[in-house]
Amino acid sequence: MEVLAYTARYAAHEAHHGIEYEFAQLNLFPTIPYKNLSQVLFLGTISAGLMLTVLATTGDAAMARTLRQGMKGDDVAQVQTLLRNRGYSIRYGANGSGRGTFGPQTDKAVRGFQGQSKLAVDGVVGPRTMAALQGKASSSAGTGGPTTSTGSMRLNSRGTGVAELQTLLRNRGYNIRYGADGSGRGTFGQQTLTAVRAFQRDAGLAVDGVAGPRTMRALRGGASVKSSQPTSSSGGSVGRYTIATNSAKGLNVRTGPGTQYSIATSLPHGTGVNVSSMSNGWAQIAPGRYVSAQFLRKQ
Repeated sequence: MEVLAYTARYAAHEAHHGIEYEFAQLNLFPTIPYKNLSQVLFLGTISAGLMLTVLATTGDAAMARTLRQGMKGDDVAQVQTLLRNRGYSIRYGANGSGRGTFGPQTDKAVRGFQGQSKLAVDGVVGPRTMAALQGKASSSAGTGGPTTSTGSMRLNSRGTGVAELQTLLRNRGYNIRYGADGSGRGTFGQQTLTAVRAFQRDAGLAVDGVAGPRTMRALRGGASVKSSQPTSSSGGSVGRYTIATNSAKGLNVRTGPGTQYSIATSLPHGTGVNVSSMSNGWAQIAPGRYVSAQFLRKQ
């Protein structure tokens, strides 16, 4: 603005004194038909402004590209972080090579978020999906369960109440990992859901994966955890056992009493375990950890 104001004042000065220049004689601007320096400066300023506007518009368009499966870049990594912060499962791999790559896991998470946010479910991250992820539009996905005794927390809830829930579960031996950057703390993701279900089962509560008042009271010690049956249908009992398996991979340890539950780890032949309960052919060896009783031998 100062340049334009100065140019206007100088133009008045040139007009008053009849000042003209022969730019062609300088061999610098041989094709410029104007005689006044103020005219040249004015046109140059306008041209520079228009060029900067075009460049800024082009830059904004480049930064706001639409993302879909198969694409890579920092903007993809940003979308993955936003999705993981909301509790969606996206794994980068042991070497982190999946970060910044829009693969099947990211596509699935995007579709899940779009469905919960009542957006068009197409797996494409456009302006509306990105705005919702960044919190600029309301989403029907949970954004943090209440922390009061009457509140309930469930999958995709976020907040200090979820962080307390996770701490209570971890203190009881249930496996919940926050991730290398700690972003999982306070987010009710799949690991927290599995731990809540396992605790409810161990405590004799309704297994629904929802941390309501009864579940929270039991976790805080306000209600006693129900003891499991001391004997199994096959005549087993609690106590010290040894794993007996011929598998080179060892015996699978699952997150629940059945093959439908995920494998947490495996234990080799000869490993000693403490069985706290047996039921329907499955032995509990730790909170949220079960093995098939047929591969156990009493010590």
